[in-house]
Amino acid sequence: MFLLAPTLINLSQEMLVKEVRARFGSELRRLGVFTQLSLLGAATCLEASSKAGTHFGPLGVLRATEQGGLTAVRAALGDGLRRGEPMMPFTFIAIQTNLAGALLARREHDVARAACLYLEAQDWPWLLRIARSWLAQCERVAVGWVQDAAGDEPHRSHWGVLVREGAGIPVPAGEDGLPATMEEWLGRFSSHRRA
Repeated sequence: MFLLAPTLINLSQEMLVKEVRARFGSELRRLGVFTQLSLLGAATCLEASSKAGTHFGPLGVLRATEQGGLTAVRAALGDGLRRGEPMMPFTFIAIQTNLAGALLARREHDVARAACLYLEAQDWPWLLRIARSWLAQCERVAVGWVQDAAGDEPHRSHWGVLVREGAGIPVPAGEDGLPATMEEWLGRFSSHRRA
């Protein structure tokens, strides 16, 4: 298995709004921060990988997060659900964490599989295991670690594309030699960082 287009995006809330608006116009304005962040990172990474010649065939989209989307859920709870009021449609949309796969499919990607997993940061190698099994059905798997942050912390959207064969960076078969976080691993190879 090989890694292509390692991409690290770290943005403040203000910069995320600007980047999403510049890149997608008003298309994502009703979506939650987590989905916007996921789509921005995945699209950036997939564009970089297509320059390496991996833009054809079925795509898997596999994301993980420790607490992604919780900000939107907490806001929804505070906006009336605790008082027994119905959830508004756009609030419901904002708390959906699996929309990125569907939105990528709308953007001319042949998405065959998509999932969003909740993992502890040190458990990120599970993404590599799952991606390896998905490569039996998918030509490539976009793997991301996405975390929308609270307070002054930057939002993080870290991605790479995994392929069975190619001229990319070899991925170890086991966990030997892998760092504690996906950010550290991708950071070894990434030339695309934003702050």
